[in-house]
Amino acid sequence: MTMDPVEYEMLRHMWFPVARVADLTNGVASGSILGEELVVYGDGGSVTVAEGFCPHRGVALRLGRLHEGALECPYHGWLFEAGSGRCTSVPSLPPGRSRPHAVLRTYPAEIAYGLVWSCLDDPFLPLPRLPEYVDETWQLGAGEPYTLSCGMRQLTENFRDKAHFPFVHADTMGEVDKVVESYRIARDGWRLGWSSRLGSEGLPEELAEEFSHWLDYWITLPMCASICVSSPSGGRRLVAQLATPVSADGLRVRQFWLAGTDAVSAAQGADLADVLGYEQQVFEEDHPIVENQRPSEAPLDLHSQVHTPADRFSITYRRVYTELLESYKARR
Repeated sequence: MTMDPVEYEMLRHMWFPVARVADLTNGVASGSILGEELVVYGDGGSVTVAEGFCPHRGVALRLGRLHEGALECPYHGWLFEAGSGRCTSVPSLPPGRSRPHAVLRTYPAEIAYGLVWSCLDDPFLPLPRLPEYVDETWQLGAGEPYTLSCGMRQLTENFRDKAHFPFVHADTMGEVDKVVESYRIARDGWRLGWSSRLGSEGLPEELAEEFSHWLDYWITLPMCASICVSSPSGGRRLVAQLATPVSADGLRVRQFWLAGTDAVSAAQGADLADVLGYEQQVFEEDHPIVENQRPSEAPLDLHSQVHTPADRFSITYRRVYTELLESYKARR
């Protein structure tokens, strides 16, 4: 299966996370978008994203190191300047000999939420943002990313699919309601949002409001998804998923994810490490499901699958994604 050429072109103009800042342990990390191998280098304060192979003899630059702020090729020690990717040193050259013209192709790079973001061409949409209430008072952490065999849209839809909670997440969530209450989706440009209650199965209606958690979902197309969970005690925690297509056909993705707590939850004793550990278990419960669906990518043709009222988001997401493709085509 190959990706639709227009979709492939559009996604080259979208921001995706390529590495965690924490992965820059020696100043260098690897990344990939749509089959393009990338190298990330920097000190965590500022980073450069560039093509992943040395123009001299093609070695993978992810094996290199940071030397005085520049990327050093592990094979022959060539140095590539931060920001520009320009070669500034060829150690094998005798004194007085001019360097060959060599420049790494660099890509746009931003740091947000502990992640390094990039895109392969000029951005079509702004860098996705978490909900506005997630500010500097929140504690946020970026979990260990996963590489999965599924499509970006498939993984994004699964993230907000509430109907699978009682079956896939029984170990982590316990006995939650199987019935998905009717919900309405609000749209703001390329952003979708809605709210839902998550209660224990069999909880009397008169107690549901007091003891249920409220889930606020947000999706910024094409793939930035988050859930804010408000607890009966007043604290809030957040989990976000960001799916980067790493293969050219889009059927292998890098699942980046974040978890965080607000100041109220922290004051009540919520520990960020525990929250990250819990969310990691939830994500790992999903993996056998998303890697064993056919087709591997969520189809945009709404008539190709059967739907229920619980699938309102999936239907809306696919329609708006199709609109996004049409909007991109109109501006090409």
